[in-house]
Amino acid sequence: MNRGFGLALALLVTVALTSCNRESRAGYQAGTPVILISIDTLRSDRLPAYGYTAVKTPALDAFRADSILFTHAYSHCPLTLPSHATVFTGELPAATGVRDNVGYRLDDSLTTLAETLESLGYATGAAVSAYVLRSESGMNQGFDFYDDKLDAGRSRMSLGQIQRGGTSTAEVMQRWLEANDTKPFLSFLHLYEPHAPYEPPEPFRSETSNPYDGEIAHVDSILGTFFTFLKERGIYDRSLIIVFSDHGEGLGEHQEDEHGMLLYRESIQVPLIVKLPEQREKGATVDTPVQLSDIHPTVLEMTGGDPQPLASGAKSLIGFLDEPQPARMIYSETYYPRLHFGWSDLHSMIDGRMHYIRAPREELYDLESDPKELRSNPEANRRAFTAMRAAVEPLVREADQPLAIDSEEAAKLAALGYLGSTVTTDPSAKLPDPKDQMGVFREIRSAFSLIRRQELVEGLRRIESILRIHPGMVDLRMLQAQALSGLGRVDEAISAAKEGLKLSPQSDPLALLVANLSLQSGSFDDAAAHADLLIDSDPATGHDVLARIAIARGDLATAELEARRALEVSRDRAMSHVTLARIEKERKNYEKALEHLGTAVRERDLSRGPIANLHFLRGDMLARLGRFEEAENEFREEIALFPEQPQAYRNLILLLVSQQRIDEATALVRALEKASPTPPSYVAIVETLRTVGDERGVRYWTARGLERFPGDPTLRRLAGR
Repeated sequence: MNRGFGLALALLVTVALTSCNRESRAGYQAGTPVILISIDTLRSDRLPAYGYTAVKTPALDAFRADSILFTHAYSHCPLTLPSHATVFTGELPAATGVRDNVGYRLDDSLTTLAETLESLGYATGAAVSAYVLRSESGMNQGFDFYDDKLDAGRSRMSLGQIQRGGTSTAEVMQRWLEANDTKPFLSFLHLYEPHAPYEPPEPFRSETSNPYDGEIAHVDSILGTFFTFLKERGIYDRSLIIVFSDHGEGLGEHQEDEHGMLLYRESIQVPLIVKLPEQREKGATVDTPVQLSDIHPTVLEMTGGDPQPLASGAKSLIGFLDEPQPARMIYSETYYPRLHFGWSDLHSMIDGRMHYIRAPREELYDLESDPKELRSNPEANRRAFTAMRAAVEPLVREADQPLAIDSEEAAKLAALGYLGSTVTTDPSAKLPDPKDQMGVFREIRSAFSLIRRQELVEGLRRIESILRIHPGMVDLRMLQAQALSGLGRVDEAISAAKEGLKLSPQSDPLALLVANLSLQSGSFDDAAAHADLLIDSDPATGHDVLARIAIARGDLATAELEARRALEVSRDRAMSHVTLARIEKERKNYEKALEHLGTAVRERDLSRGPIANLHFLRGDMLARLGRFEEAENEFREEIALFPEQPQAYRNLILLLVSQQRIDEATALVRALEKASPTPPSYVAIVETLRTVGDERGVRYWTARGLERFPGDPTLRRLAGR
């Protein structure tokens, strides 16, 4: 054991034991109700309680008056899942094994706060608002009730947008509390409003100077309603209530708009406000640095649990009301840049005044003289630099590779804008410093945003510009293929996806993309070969693709066999029922097809997002059965969910024209162009108008499409060129 390693561990264990032996100044009472409220992505320096004046937060201000305010609280990781795993176990990310938002799961061998309180006779309930905290993450361990029912909503949402509104989540929690507030309970409420994209509703949008502040005002309003409920039920006074955030937000500082990539103060300093039962110690302020892992022993101390020494050095926050406190450095890390881009992981130590960041170019900041961390100067305080560097080394532990996730989920995340594929790097390799790559990172984010907004030409240009310099970024190959496909350049899209597969041969999402594109282009053998790649790792998706290939070949017996194989092993049975409906459509069994589609609607998992073509197929079947009003509603629902896909527009336009609703049909043509101004959309418009005999419209829209895409071969063919 080297000297630095021994000193660091000795310090951590000493602090942990000290916390276990200290008598609580506030005391505890067995059965004390516990309410944990996590406000995702909330910077402490954007709250009036911490001195900010550009937003009003009356609910949090009143809560702060009843509570203890910790002015220097820090997260151990600027990512939602790793940070919450630490809160519930008291362990650092290396010990929890959770190093990123996707591809990691809290291991069952770890004992969570919920499990401990459950063993003490507590009812345990949680309601969460974010996809990354869904039950599959392992965060539900120990909870009798864990509500993660999210609606992934529209097809072009980012990962950050897969959430539930805070009002709905709080209402779920209130209903649970109404049924359980007569017994000891642990309540965990997770609110997501400050997370990007910042889209506060009125009146908060108009009342604040920027959207992030508007989100904060909105979440404060939600908390105001929730606190009123607690008071009316007689819960508030007798409860231990802890309000915190899992991490901060870059907001453009150090070129980071959001979080996860860097470890500067704006990303890891968080609000932490603790209300004791009967508002004991109300109005107190603690300036000593604390960490989110301290929440775990705090709850155990206040409920009569038995806090055990933790390698994180976590200690009860109540002890910080006493002075003096032993010196303690607080550790943070991020593996996001390494796992997703092949850039270096980062690690930091902070002691309140000095902040050391372990990076390819090490940094040291004096937070008193340089709170915005603009002037790194290790030489100015060599002693602190050397001590903090030595202290951080024993805490740096390699991250395991992310767990495999199925093709559907991985492809969904990539399509939604979850940046960066998993990258395997040699632990000894010299990797780029993330702070030197923020320009590239911003360009990548911009490209993703352009693609989601259907600005495919500009998005593709930026992607290809990045790939010329960074050809190994696998997700950009996928995004390149998706953009090319959206532009109708399917053969080029297949080539781009195959380039990605060369870089990452085990990538199920890329294999699925090649299979789907090959099926679209009529290359059935190639589609089947890539579907076969999925059979072992993701059999449900593999068999579903093989079923759709068989439908295209006219082999309906094989198609049904493959679809039912998919149904047997699928977690999301709705997709298999959609495929079975396609088969019945080909057999002209329209009522039977509708039965399968009805089952798909009932069984679909909203948190996994909408299912493409589900409502389109329902509309098609209903129209064939003469149920035109119902068909129209289904086509409109498909358009609302997938506004960039022309097929539902086409069928609805034909339906409207058949009913002489010409103005509505014309408006729908304009809506398609606005939602998806791409060659396939113009082709769909032209072919639809030709079907209804509108030759003047055919000429106009062909010319309009060629004006924007003069080289598109299909539009040129339609124009007779």
